[in-house]
Amino acid sequence: MNAIIALVLRSLFIFLSYLFVGWIGFTIFKDLKHHLHKTKSESVPPITLNIEGTEEVFHVAEIILGRDPACDFPLLDDAISLRHCKIKYHHNQWWAEDLDSTNGSFLNDSIIEAPIVLTNDDELKLGRINITIKFN
Repeated sequence: MNAIIALVLRSLFIFLSYLFVGWIGFTIFKDLKHHLHKTKSESVPPITLNIEGTEEVFHVAEIILGRDPACDFPLLDDAISLRHCKIKYHHNQWWAEDLDSTNGSFLNDSIIEAPIVLTNDDELKLGRINITIKFN
């Protein structure tokens, strides 16, 4: 009788182990499928930053501008902070935000005090550099 109970318990343990592994695989599959769908639906439209005829196109959701060479768009001007300004894509719009820079960031000659929506042909002024924003 003890051997039968041991066999039933072992069989139950193996069944529950396979069920647990299957549940983990299903959860991972569902998460990956959700992530893939989310990535496709939230694709970032390209944005072009133009400085005096030099253009650079970005396809990422966040761009850091500043004097630091590690920035996404490094700028050579002593009036610009290391991490001066951030351009970010969310809620289907491009936004500009000053990163507490020393001399401030300006959008169309108005100081940026809070995140602000960018439009095509806006002019962003950081230090002595003017950047024209274009959407492709």
